[in-house]
Amino acid sequence: MKYLTRQGAIAYLRANGFPCGSNLLAKLAITGEGPQFRYWGRQTIYTEGDLNAWMKSRLSPPVSSTSGKAGYNDELIDEPSKSLLSPPTRTTRRRRKPAPQSLEQAREEHA
Repeated sequence: MKYLTRQGAIAYLRANGFPCGSNLLAKLAITGEGPQFRYWGRQTIYTEGDLNAWMKSRLSPPVSSTSGKAGYNDELIDEPSKSLLSPPTRTTRRRRKPAPQSLEQAREEHA
């Protein structure tokens, strides 16, 4: 069994076609969403088997078109009225005041 450091695990993911940033595994280790790892003292180490299982769990089922991806989570939706897309987070936009055209206008606004 081969153990990889976090940097080695990132290189392994990239070599297997999974583009990722150099801090991805550190972030996922905090949130608990990443692959299983072990400690060697204070050093985190990963096995290739754990990385392979995690990569496989992140993949979607095979699809034949981009529209096929929309139905991927259909079984998770109980009511047909619910959408896969979340509602917008901002309902109103703040409007900025127009910039003053002259120095006198700026002084009047602040007075």
